[in-house]
Amino acid sequence: MTPIKWLPEISLEKTSLYYRLNVLFWLIFLYPVLVFVYYAWRYDFLTDPLLVPFVLLVLFFALIGFTALRKLFDRIINISTELSARIGKIEADADEPLFDLPDEEEDSELQRIISSVNSIEARLVNITGRLEEKSSEVSILKELADLCYVTLDPAEILYVTLERALLLTNSDIGSVMIIDKTEPKSFVVKASIGLGERVKIGDRLDFDKSIAKYAVINKSPLVIEDIEKDTRFGRSNRPGYATKSFICLPIKTINDIIGVLTISRKQEAAPFKNEDVEALIPLLSNAAFTYENIRLLQQLEQNRRNRAFVDKVFKVLGSSLRGSELLHTILNELRQIVPFSLALVLLRAQDRRHGFTVSDMLATTPTDIAVGSTHSAQGSIIDTVLRQESMLIIDDTSQLTGNADKQLFHGKDGKTSGLIVPLSINGRGHGVLVLAAPEAQLLRDNRLLLEWTANVLSLALRHNQLTAAVIKRDQEMKTIRQIGDALASSTFDISKVLQYTMEMIRESMDVEAGVLFLLEDNELKLASGFNIDVEALKSLRLKLGEGIAGSVAARGESMLVNDTGKSSHFSPEIDKVARFTTTSALCVPIISQGQVVGVIEVLNKTSNGFDDNDKALLHSISSSVSIAVENSRLYKETVSLAEHERGIRQVFQKFVPREVVDQITRAGAGQAMLDEFKTLTLLNIDLRSFSDLTRQIGPQKTVSLLNHFFSVMGTIVFKHHGIVDKYLGDGFLAIFGAPASSSMDAENAVVAALEMQAAVGAVNDYFIKELGASVSIGISIHTGEVVVGNIGFDMKMDYTVIGDPVNAVFRIQEMTKTYRNGILVGEDTCRAARSALDLRETGKTVGDRKVLELLGMKNGK
Repeated sequence: MTPIKWLPEISLEKTSLYYRLNVLFWLIFLYPVLVFVYYAWRYDFLTDPLLVPFVLLVLFFALIGFTALRKLFDRIINISTELSARIGKIEADADEPLFDLPDEEEDSELQRIISSVNSIEARLVNITGRLEEKSSEVSILKELADLCYVTLDPAEILYVTLERALLLTNSDIGSVMIIDKTEPKSFVVKASIGLGERVKIGDRLDFDKSIAKYAVINKSPLVIEDIEKDTRFGRSNRPGYATKSFICLPIKTINDIIGVLTISRKQEAAPFKNEDVEALIPLLSNAAFTYENIRLLQQLEQNRRNRAFVDKVFKVLGSSLRGSELLHTILNELRQIVPFSLALVLLRAQDRRHGFTVSDMLATTPTDIAVGSTHSAQGSIIDTVLRQESMLIIDDTSQLTGNADKQLFHGKDGKTSGLIVPLSINGRGHGVLVLAAPEAQLLRDNRLLLEWTANVLSLALRHNQLTAAVIKRDQEMKTIRQIGDALASSTFDISKVLQYTMEMIRESMDVEAGVLFLLEDNELKLASGFNIDVEALKSLRLKLGEGIAGSVAARGESMLVNDTGKSSHFSPEIDKVARFTTTSALCVPIISQGQVVGVIEVLNKTSNGFDDNDKALLHSISSSVSIAVENSRLYKETVSLAEHERGIRQVFQKFVPREVVDQITRAGAGQAMLDEFKTLTLLNIDLRSFSDLTRQIGPQKTVSLLNHFFSVMGTIVFKHHGIVDKYLGDGFLAIFGAPASSSMDAENAVVAALEMQAAVGAVNDYFIKELGASVSIGISIHTGEVVVGNIGFDMKMDYTVIGDPVNAVFRIQEMTKTYRNGILVGEDTCRAARSALDLRETGKTVGDRKVLELLGMKNGK
């Protein structure tokens, strides 16, 4: 072995610490011993007696020194071993390598200590770097938190959040989008960095078509390493995302997800990983919390302002303001909340089917639109809103193509947004409210308030309409009342009535002349007029369809002509007869009981032309005239009917109750007096042994007795809706069911008989006291079909009944002689009665019908 190769073998580099200690100790100890032996031999110290103790003392101290060094080296070895073991344990617990461990085969404990210290130093450097990163993240969060105290602008919070998110992930492209839940649901861009003109603040993205919706639906971050390879989407990369890798994180509040943050990079680099998401979550949580707090504060302030606005509007509605003043006040209050540049109230035009009229407006900038101008709505966006009856917000009104739309939003500087909301009156879209504002989002944020304001404006418009209608009706009612007063103070002479009417028309309507024609034998004849040659027109007979008046009479519909020269119905021949020049005319029919009985025509309105208000007023007057004409006709009929009623009452008032007489007269004398077959219930009451009683008390007392008896018993008959048909000396025959019948006829007869039976005691008390006599009765009741009507001859007629049931009731009366104060009833009457009767068999019959004794009603009556 050459010396060069042998040298490493004797080197101490790779030897253990103990080996080095032994070698070094013997190298240090051997040289002094050899020097001492040499000098002892040279100078003959070996024989010195102190040599041995000296040598032993040297060996002792050498041993002590070696032992001390050995302990020191043991501590060094223990430190190396323990340090290696601890590093190994930490390494085993870690998810990734923490240290560059020294080789286990290395024999040098010092080298292992040095290697371990170097590894720890490297790790400390790595941890320090991470701590610096975390410190930077904390610093960013602190900056964001500090920003919350210096700004209340949610947009600024979102922009700073996006800026810090890009810084944390070493990205340079990103956006923050907030969810707008109004239909259709969409994302609204609130912050954007690095996207240039592709994505601008305020842009809207369809929620259903955006990948960001998955982050919202799943409520978790969406990490896309390569959009083109991701099987969930299967589409190519879009320029706005730059690289194919990007992150989309939901912005969560306590209750909901309010939006998403999306970041990407311009340059190709390592794809985004979940580690990038972990760095962003604290930032987004803080941003979401801050954004939501600011938004809630703004919402609270907005609600306060809205409540103040609502209070003011209600006060305005309750004030004395009317018409344009009321609408202007409401719109001015609205402008304090929504700073619009133009507000229009458009109502459907009355004379144009597809048109609308500018009813009112409020503008802060010059405009060509004028109140009262009428525009065509056909094919315009306003027509669409009116048909769909739903609010519409327009992001950019310059994109509108309809002529009417351009007129409404013409001349606005820069981009203008618009709102069109229908105004419902009486449940129908009667108009729209149009607003022009600088930002569409401002309109969307106040959508509910604007809808409420539209409803209030609808109420205000309705209130204005009702007020105008009330004023108009007051004027009409004043005229109608005057006409009514004139008619009430007049006689039923139809000529005077019509003359009064035309005088009132002349006073109430601003016209040059007027005529009133009545229809006789399908021709119109002049009945009254003013400011026209009446005598010349009296000889004129207008046929149906001739002229304006004849056309109205033929069709039964009003006609308003403001230019007679253009009317095919106008007849100049009538003007020649009347020596009058007609330029405009309003003619209405006089309708009575569904038929035209005449027309009223007014000519040449002196101010403007005739309108619907004039037509309505003349219609009202026409109705009054028709009533007057009808009243005049009915007056004559009433006189005739009164004569008939008087005759009927003279015939019946002594025989039937008053309500029966009233029923007869209401039905008509002709109907009530018809001869007919009817099923009636007959009641016969008779005094027992009346001849003997007459001889006993004499004729004068007999008449008094009969009058009192008939008064009591006849009253009972009338009380139960019967009539006394005829007096039979000591009794009478009563009829139930004529001339007016009901299902209660038999019941009424039975109840009346029982009440008569009960009244006998009181009658006898009176007779004994006044006449010294008493009576007993017998009552028979039978039901059957009889002939009822006026029977007799022209000098003596009676309303009476004939037939077998009349004979039957008298035969039953003969059977009552053995029943003192008793009541016998035919079997048919028992069946016809509606209540259960308390009956007893008598064994007697009339024909094949049983005769029963009536004891009372089973229900106790």
